[in-house]
Amino acid sequence: MTAVQVGTTAQVAKPQSAPGSDYAELRRAVVAAGLLGRTYGYYLFRGGLCFAFLGIAIALAAALPRTAASVLVVAPLLAFSIVQVALLGHDAGHLEVFRSTRRNWALGLLCWSTVAGVGFWYWNDRHNRHHGHTNDPDSDPDLQGGGLLAFTEEEAAARHGWKRAALRFQGVLIVFAACTLAFVFRVESAIFAWRNLRGGRRAVELALLGANLCAWVLLVAGLGWTGVAILVSSQVIASLYLAALIAPNHKGMPVWAKEADISFLERQVLGSRNVTSHPVWDFVFGGLNYQIEHHLFPNMPRVNFRSARAIIKPYVEARGLDYLEVSPLASYRMIYDSYRELKQTLAKG
Repeated sequence: MTAVQVGTTAQVAKPQSAPGSDYAELRRAVVAAGLLGRTYGYYLFRGGLCFAFLGIAIALAAALPRTAASVLVVAPLLAFSIVQVALLGHDAGHLEVFRSTRRNWALGLLCWSTVAGVGFWYWNDRHNRHHGHTNDPDSDPDLQGGGLLAFTEEEAAARHGWKRAALRFQGVLIVFAACTLAFVFRVESAIFAWRNLRGGRRAVELALLGANLCAWVLLVAGLGWTGVAILVSSQVIASLYLAALIAPNHKGMPVWAKEADISFLERQVLGSRNVTSHPVWDFVFGGLNYQIEHHLFPNMPRVNFRSARAIIKPYVEARGLDYLEVSPLASYRMIYDSYRELKQTLAKG
């Protein structure tokens, strides 16, 4: 079984016991612990907190004087609030919040399409493909890089012409991509809705995206250049925040082609990286710091991840699988080192 890392190619030893029954056994233990049950009280509290932050940010935008200092206060709070609401929509998309699928979808439409301005159905399609093909360079949308970024030596070696030349500036391109993530998602989701959705679903999605756009137009019209500054800066900060939440999860971790002889349990554990379990990181990352637990059980409410970790970590380690968990700074360092190694390899070539 070959696993390719960003900048390197490594052989990952296949454990002696890797049948599909391993995951089934783990799932039975998690179910027996009651960790897949709905947690309405938690989501009522967390959802109320997210929308309270959003309301405070909007109220401050309207109440504070139109100065640069106001932008410095409002933009970060607004960006943080929008991403936190989007993370709530992420959970709804995985059917973590309600038992009813329709209620989860309604919450997802509220959080993503209406508040974040990113189409829920676009995100749901993209994110489900990521979960279904985790760390598969050909099928995982999170490893596509928009045709400009490369994540493996093999992918970089296959580039020709200007795309290969662009890899020399990949460090700059990564920063640019991180700063524009929210803008790109907005555009891509509108295109996705128009091209891929039909009937009432398309009409609702486009209407909600239009409502979000109108809200920003009203903000700019009411606040003038201060509104423009809040719009641009909050979206850039939200992009960076979202990128900072996503990057530690899989970047720099092993990747596999479709035909790789690897089980679901192996792919999700070996291809994911946790950020240290801590109340602060749990809050800031919205549960995404428990990436191994989330990928093994996508519909598990995030509040149960810490308890699931106590079951999953010893279970997978007993079967010879590495359970990688590092601090946030260490995770970013690992990503940086992977891209540096890739750049050095390209320079030699």
